[in-house]
Parts: sequence; C-alpha cells; structure tokens
Amino acid sequence: MADRQTIQLRTKMLGAVLRQARTTAGRTLKETAAMIGVSSAVLASYERGSRGISLPELELLGYALQAPLHRFLRPSRNETVKKAEVNPAVLISLRQHYIGAMIRSRRTEVEMSLRDLAKFTGISAARLSSYEQGERPIPIAELEAISNALNRDLRFFQDARGTVGEWQAMQEAYEAFLKLPADLRDFVGSPENEPYLRMAQRLSDIPVEKVRSLGEGFLEISL
Repeated sequence: MADRQTIQLRTKMLGAVLRQARTTAGRTLKETAAMIGVSSAVLASYERGSRGISLPELELLGYALQAPLHRFLRPSRNETVKKAEVNPAVLISLRQHYIGAMIRSRRTEVEMSLRDLAKFTGISAARLSSYEQGERPIPIAELEAISNALNRDLRFFQDARGTVGEWQAMQEAYEAFLKLPADLRDFVGSPENEPYLRMAQRLSDIPVEKVRSLGEGFLEISL
C-alpha cells in the first residue's frame, strides 16, 4: 500500500532524473518546457519534485530529449533518429484521456470501487475520478501507485502505438540488441542470415506441444 510520503519521495527522485536528462542534453528550461507544452515554471516544479509530471508529459519529454522512457523509470547511449513533428497539447490531452479510460476499465475489470482504489493508493476518490475522466494529468508517482493497486505494471499504460511510443520501442529494441554477445549481433546483422531468423520467428509461434511432436518425429526418422 502506498502512502503520501512514499509518493512525495518518488516525485523528488524523478525530478532529479528529469533535470539530469535535460542538462545532459544541453537544453534550457524554457526550450524544454516548450517541447512538452508547459511553462518554464511548471517544468522547474517537476525538476524540484514539488509537482509530479504525468506519464504523457514524460513520454513526450523523453522523445524530445532523445532519452528512452525506461531511463527515467528505471534509473547509455542516445541514438539520434528523425523526429516527427507533434502537437504537445493535443498529444498529451489524448494520452491523458486514454490512460484515464484504461484505469477505469481495469478497475471495473477487477471489481474495485473508487473508494477502494483511494484506500490502496492514498489518493482521494475525487482526484482519482478526475484522472479517469482525463481532466488532469496524473503524476508518475501516483500512476505507479494506481498501477500497483490494479496489479498492472506501469508499462501497461505507456504509449505503444503512436509516434512517441514507436520511437521508445525502437530505442529499447536497439539497446537490447547491443546487449547480445558479439557473435549473435554479427549473425543478426548479416543480411544473408535473414531466412534463418524468419524461420526462428515462425517456430516461436508454434505451440510447444507441436514443436515437441516434430522433434520426436525427427528422432524416429534418424533412428
């Protein structure tokens, strides 16, 4: 069960990571704030930890600074990719409404009332209701508390389909690729090995029992 002190501490820790990411990218408060459609004062409050940034804002901030989301949530190297133009206000508003709908849907699915969710998270029912309606941004620390109460990982609420989400997925896939042993990276990166990779992909979609049956069939033939 979360409490306000834990949420406040998490908010301050995240604020420090936000400031580090911005300064590392060589960005000023003013230009970074403009990237996510907020004022310099609001961004400064996020960095101080006196106010919590929402997930849609954090997603867009990571996109703007070319810093994958997991670097903020699970404190590398930055790869530069061409960024599509996005409208911060529209994108964040849509994401807030979508996240709110996901919370409401999941809460209904597990048959949890707003009052119960408020009890688990330490967030008032009225505030939770405004989050579900998409009327206000949800600070990350509070969304984490809500996720835990609903037995969902925070990744459940992350953007998975939009321009920002696709970029995040590409960055994480690239970093996972870099963690492979050198010989595997060479194998995967060689165009002539694409047929083998396609075959492995198809095999991964076959049920385990069927793969086992095929293996037994090969053994019978060899014997």
